[in-house]
Order: sequence, then structure tokens, then C-alpha cells
Amino acid sequence: MAKDSEALGVNLWKLEHVAKATFPMISGDYNSAISNCQRVLDGLDKAMQRPAEFGANQVHPAYLELHNIVVGYLKQTKSNLDDTSAALHSAVMLYAETDRISAAELLRRVKLDPDLKG
Repeated sequence: MAKDSEALGVNLWKLEHVAKATFPMISGDYNSAISNCQRVLDGLDKAMQRPAEFGANQVHPAYLELHNIVVGYLKQTKSNLDDTSAALHSAVMLYAETDRISAAELLRRVKLDPDLKG
């Protein structure tokens, strides 16, 4: 039984690593993408304007629509990652509360994991 509990502790640590290190890193990448999209949008008006004698500017509104769709997907995905991270951490803690040996193994591995310190 102790070996099973220790193995559960190892699995809990792996899940905790995903919840506290991997998902936040990926979420940060999405946050960077959102910021980069905003920087592009900030300079877009000047780049996409053209003189009236060339007719209506159909590119600018189409780009804005596409931009808003992409940023919406990025924000939703980031939010989903953050929510999943929090839920996964909660699940790990709930499982750890049920088994003292697996909780000890989880804690031991968390202390050794440089991504989870602090």
C-alpha cells in the first residue's frame, strides 16, 4: 500500500507541476500574443489609411474584424488555461489530503522542483 501511495504522490507532483509551472508558462505566452496584437492595432490606423480618391478602405475594417476574433480566441484560451491550472491544483490538494504518504511524496518532490519553489 505504501508503494501505491508513493506512486500516487509522484503522479500528484507531475500534475502539480503542470498546474503551477507548465500552464502558467503557456498562459504567459498567450498574454504576450495578446499584447503583441494590441501593439499592432495601435499602429494600424496610420498603416491602413489611404487617400479618399482611391475609394473606400475595405482592408482596414476587415482587418479589425479579424483582429477582434483572433484576440477573442487568445483571451478565451488564456482564461481557460488559468481556470484549468487552478482546478488542477485544487484537485491535487484534495487527493493529497486523503493519503498522508502520497502527500509527503508530493511535498518532497515539490521542494526539489525548481519550477515550484517560492
